Amino acid sequence: MRLAVLMGILWVALSGFRCDDPNPPAPKPDPKPGESVKLRGTLGEDVDCRTFRDDGGKVYSLSTQLKGYPNGTKLCIYATVAEASQCITTPTLDVQSIRAWSSCP
Repeated sequence: MRLAVLMGILWVALSGFRCDDPNPPAPKPDPKPGESVKLRGTLGEDVDCRTFRDDGGKVYSLSTQLKGYPNGTKLCIYATVAEASQCITTPTLDVQSIRAWSSCP
């Protein structure tokens, strides 16, 4: 009986603590055409344009196919958001340079 009471008190006391933040930070706004970006993420399929999913889950098309990199490769991409694109997935990134995934801040 004492154990059940103790467990009940412990459950009530711990139920007030949360592991997640009740006020998560607002998501960063999407980059606008012409803005420079530095993104960490993973290369995806090459349907009409090669795709890139950043670590936040946003999917972009790439201006170059990056033929030397297989799908699933984690990279850091420095790019400019394209003004216009022929790719189905938008926005499109005009890639300036590629670095190791760990080199992005």
